[in-house]
Amino acid sequence: MNNSDAIIRDLEVMAGATNYRRWIYSQFDKYLGGRIVELGSGIGTFTELFLDRELVVAVDNHEPCIEYLKRRFSGHKNVIPLKRDIGSVEMLEVSYYKPHTVVCINVLEHVKDDMMALSHMFEILNIGGKAILLVPAFQSLYGSIDRLVGHYRRYSKRELTSKLIGTGFKIREAFYMNSLAVLGWLLNNRIIRRKEESLEQVLFYDRFIVPSLKNVERIVRPPLGLSIVAIAEKG
Repeated sequence: MNNSDAIIRDLEVMAGATNYRRWIYSQFDKYLGGRIVELGSGIGTFTELFLDRELVVAVDNHEPCIEYLKRRFSGHKNVIPLKRDIGSVEMLEVSYYKPHTVVCINVLEHVKDDMMALSHMFEILNIGGKAILLVPAFQSLYGSIDRLVGHYRRYSKRELTSKLIGTGFKIREAFYMNSLAVLGWLLNNRIIRRKEESLEQVLFYDRFIVPSLKNVERIVRPPLGLSIVAIAEKG
């Protein structure tokens, strides 16, 4: 399986995790504005949750994903699939759409120059605009699947917030989520060294673990997790 196939396969596996996707969405939905730029839309797993918004500019740099998005959302005039590289200066042209919110879920780790990418997010937003990010946590968990799907890094909360502040953003919220998944990722990615995520494991975790875990983490923020959520604002 080449890198391109691995990315699509990984997106398709995670698309089946409906409870997990809704859990992630619930972490930031109150910050969404009417005009959204979604960076790294992939096959539209989160795009479909934004269909009630005025405008969704679904950005990806992977041509097969753009074609997939065009087919999937051909009946939705408020969805604009757009091929752009988040790290290129062409990304600044997206400011034309006057977005209220930039959503970047599991994308920043794929960008070699993440500070440049964050700078572009900052530039395309107006004052008061929000950047919503979800990234993989803890470099110590970096392993076989990370390498195969093209991750340059995993983050600590301190590193992510420091980079956002360094770009000019103000931090509204930043927290770890999905604490129990750390053990599974460590097993699969560092010990067994799987070459792709297991659909069976993902669906089991989504059905039997996520509903209870999200209720626990709603009450008590965990000190660690598989992912970091950050909400930043352009002041």
